[in-house]
Formats: sequence, structure tokens, C-alpha cells
Amino acid sequence: MACNSSGVKTSSTVISNDRCKLISVHASDFSTTGTIKIYNNTAASGTELVRIAYDASKQVAIEFDMHGVIADGGLYLELSGSGSCAVSVEFA
Repeated sequence: MACNSSGVKTSSTVISNDRCKLISVHASDFSTTGTIKIYNNTAASGTELVRIAYDASKQVAIEFDMHGVIADGGLYLELSGSGSCAVSVEFA
């Protein structure tokens, strides 16, 4: 199965405006601590599909397999916390 990629994102943004399947989330380049959230929406509200907390002192990279979860309202990536990171979202 082929899928789309958001490309590397370093700030909160809309990933998809359309109904899609969330395939996976990849994150790296953690500076300190923070949280990665993905919503079934085009804004940081509604159903939260993913919440990943990261800590640069404990992790180098994270891969989170979502097995094609359906997001009928689009996908929104929210990055929060005191740190920064680089995230890519794969979807179909």
C-alpha cells in the first residue's frame, strides 16, 4: 500500500484536509521535552488520535505505527512543550 507523507514538520500544522487513513508517525531531533498530538480534525480540537510524550535525555527517535486509523475530519499535528522536534506523518 502506498501512502503520502507530510514531509518533516517542526511546528503545528494541518496535515490533511480530507478523510484519510493515518499510517504512522516518525519523530526525531528532540531538543528537550514535549508532546506530539494528532487530531481527527483540521484544528487542535476534536478526537485526539495520537499523543506521544518525548524526552531528549531518553529518546533519539520514535516510530508510532497507527495501522490505518480512519480520520474522517482530516489530520492536524500539534507540537507543544518546552522542546522542539522534527515529525513526519504518513497517511493514505
